[in-house]
Amino acid sequence: MRRAMSYVAPWAGVTALAVALSWLGVRDVVRGAVSERSAPPPIAGPVIHSSPAAPPGPTAIGSPTARPRPPDGADTAPKPSKSAKPPPPDEPAKTPKPPDNVRSYATRGGRAAMSVEKDRVRLVSATPNPGYETRVTQAEGWLRVDFLDDEHTSSVIASWYEHAPIVKVYEY
Repeated sequence: MRRAMSYVAPWAGVTALAVALSWLGVRDVVRGAVSERSAPPPIAGPVIHSSPAAPPGPTAIGSPTARPRPPDGADTAPKPSKSAKPPPPDEPAKTPKPPDNVRSYATRGGRAAMSVEKDRVRLVSATPNPGYETRVTQAEGWLRVDFLDDEHTSSVIASWYEHAPIVKVYEY
């Protein structure tokens, strides 16, 4: 028994020391990867939260200004035109056609629409599928849209640094 303990005790000590040193070496990398994955996506504009007691509607920003009053008897409101006619019922309504340079890229995680021009690419929209979140990263010469969930990532990457724009889709 004493001989077995003379082998087990040093083995347990060396194993514990190796695990501790390994953890010290990788903890920052693991923490960075986990916090990067769980970070909320960047917000494209301001978010306005209203209190439940506040009535719905636009929030006033700044100080109110007085509208000039029209002179007595003068009505400055535009009059509706009677010449405007709705389209005949047999003609389908015409929807505006998107510009020719807008491309849509469907992925497993969502859909990204980008305006591809001769010297740059701009994001038009990024719509995640249910269960996915969106992360957009942009720097000089490239744009990346990621659709993330716990097990899958879809990426649409556009690059144009010192060359014509190229857009690639990755699923991993």
